Amino acid sequence: MNNNFNQVKEWFTFVASVVVAIAGVIFWVQSVGDDRINRIEVEVKELKSDMKEITKQNSKILRLIGRIEGSMKK
Repeated sequence: MNNNFNQVKEWFTFVASVVVAIAGVIFWVQSVGDDRINRIEVEVKELKSDMKEITKQNSKILRLIGRIEGSMKK
């Protein structure tokens, strides 16, 4: 009986350690992914900001071209 109890105890310890190891790997993978996702989100925000600035500059350029074309027709 004592031998059977020790076997159950050892199996329980083994199963618990495997579960803890798997949980640790899952949390580690999630934390690595979070850093990458945060970095990508920052880069996307920067790109959106750059695109807005380019759009503003394009509008100014088109207005200037329109003025030049208007002055050339006269």
